[in-house]
Amino acid sequence: MLTNIANEQIKLDHDISIIIINDIINENLRRSLNPRVRFVCLERKVGSKSVAPVIKLNLLLYRLKPDIIHLHYASIAKYLFFPSVQRRICVTMHDVCSKNNSRYLYKSRRIYAISNVVKKDILEFKGLYSEVVLNGIKPELINHVSKERDGHFRIVQVGRLAHLKKGQHILIQAVAQLVKQGYDNLELSLIGDGDSREYLENLVKDLGIKNHVLFLGAREQLYIFAHLHDYDLFVQPSIFEGFGLTVTEAMAAKVPVLVSENQGPLEIIDNGNYGYYFKNQDVDDCADKIELFINHKNDVEQIEKAYQRVTELYNVKTTAINYLNKYREFIDSGYVKLR
Repeated sequence: MLTNIANEQIKLDHDISIIIINDIINENLRRSLNPRVRFVCLERKVGSKSVAPVIKLNLLLYRLKPDIIHLHYASIAKYLFFPSVQRRICVTMHDVCSKNNSRYLYKSRRIYAISNVVKKDILEFKGLYSEVVLNGIKPELINHVSKERDGHFRIVQVGRLAHLKKGQHILIQAVAQLVKQGYDNLELSLIGDGDSREYLENLVKDLGIKNHVLFLGAREQLYIFAHLHDYDLFVQPSIFEGFGLTVTEAMAAKVPVLVSENQGPLEIIDNGNYGYYFKNQDVDDCADKIELFINHKNDVEQIEKAYQRVTELYNVKTTAINYLNKYREFIDSGYVKLR
């Protein structure tokens, strides 16, 4: 997401720097950056208490003298100590509030929310004003050409394997329920990796559906964009979610989407106008909704409308320009904090 925004903004002749604090770098994303984007990694070890990276960060920002310092994790603000740096801080909240991701929100002079759901959550739980800048995708890179079907009904879920947040166990149990009912042609692919992988693999084994569930692991963005349309249904069973970028990607691939009835994903499908939803954490309702897709033809008109919605509303080109406009407002205000 960040690399796509930076690439769009650099095309408009802005000076863009990306600073990574920890030594965890996705090399595929790094290679996708426009070479004109300045990329710096401070190589801090995760969990390190060394002050050296903090000093390096502050000195680097002091030397760069950027007009805007845009954080993507609010707690970084606590490490910035030059007044000239502090007054230029803005932050994007990428999810609903938790203790870890929102503790230092008050240190940012401007807060941007990736959805109306997140904006409402920030106000309710932190009492802070924020402005919405919707996340965006690159729809032109996503394949949406139909292919021949072979009689299998293929479901896909894309995201970090973190079942307590992403709810993959709910989807797996729903698939098991349908297989038990005789839908032997079902196939679920989970694209992504994470701490819950072992738990989810054991759940699949215990439910006796190893032949129906594929763990594909983490895949490059371009692989996902090329293969999303191979599936008959995209399901996002998140228990809580501030947005749901992969939902928009599936809509851009012209794949029908089924999301849990909560927060960000429901906003993306406009409460059912551009997709379908099931009761949050309800395995039975999830299975029932999947069964409807198996037994009925796709709503072609809705799929086309969903495609138009994401290409217009959730386009990264729009996201990049909207951020630039917000930066200009911030600068023109004299870096005044909005309340």
